[in-house]
Amino acid sequence: MALYTSSFCYNLVSGISSSLEDAKYEIKKNFEQMDLENASVEEEMREMIEEMIAEIDQLLATIQSVHFR
Repeated sequence: MALYTSSFCYNLVSGISSSLEDAKYEIKKNFEQMDLENASVEEEMREMIEEMIAEIDQLLATIQSVHFR
């Protein structure tokens, strides 16, 4: 008997993916709620947020490319 079934692994990956999607949503929401008066600071923050989202998207793609049998 296998220690980790494909169903268990799929559910684990699904939970991790869901958590990462939630993190992306919260990051975007927090940025939208910031009251940034300085345009250069806002642009700097926007670039950081875009980088964070891109990294999360890459991580999601990597995680979701793993298949279990």
